[in-house]
Amino acid sequence: MAGDWIKFETATSDKPEVWAMAQSLGIDADAVVGKLLRVWAWFDQQTQEGNAVGNGASVTSSVTKALLDRRVGVSGFCDSMILSGWMADDGQSLTLPNFDRHNGKTAKTRAMTAKRVATHKAKSNATSVTSSVSGALPREEKRREEYSNIETLPEWLKKDWVRWLDFRFAKDGQWMPEAQADAVIMDLLRRGEAKAPKDIEFSIRIGAKNICHDDGGQGSLKPGNGPATGTQGGRKLTNAEKTLKLIEEMNNGSV
Repeated sequence: MAGDWIKFETATSDKPEVWAMAQSLGIDADAVVGKLLRVWAWFDQQTQEGNAVGNGASVTSSVTKALLDRRVGVSGFCDSMILSGWMADDGQSLTLPNFDRHNGKTAKTRAMTAKRVATHKAKSNATSVTSSVSGALPREEKRREEYSNIETLPEWLKKDWVRWLDFRFAKDGQWMPEAQADAVIMDLLRRGEAKAPKDIEFSIRIGAKNICHDDGGQGSLKPGNGPATGTQGGRKLTNAEKTLKLIEEMNNGSV
């Protein structure tokens, strides 16, 4: 299950699609909104990330328009959603276009992270005004276990994110501010499940301060493998390999 809540824009109630559906179905616009929420909640609860295919949320062919119509209590409701562009039917499955923009685990994590960032900024602004009058407030050190953002992460990112927090603490001697952590998490979510863990592993391996992009370097260079001109055995070094080589040279005292 993606969670016990779904995103809902306050402007939805006044969208032309809602009024068009109300007119075609002969029901009140508020009733249309309520039944849309039931359909969207069903997809959110019964599909894993909406079983996203491309930009849509797909359900098995055993789920029919008639079944969903019965769920909301209005015959033809799904056909009306299709006409409005809020549902698609390819003859084999029903889909909700752009489902993963608003719901599913990843979208909800982005929403919660953005909310925490906004809350933190508001608190920071209030603190800066207060401190200008009464002086700087004492700084409270945050432990890694206190990061609220860890529990909202998708499973594929949790373990590597904890490794990165511990690595940064060992390197800096202090925990990363939560607002900065939220910003880094949003960037990792954009990189995706296939890339983000590799980039974290690569950045820890080269001792980077920030999470770098692993463009293919394997981190296996040995001193003297190639000249400092950026080539190795006649092959141009990747950016990652150049970084690793520079770190080795700095450690050896040649830079």
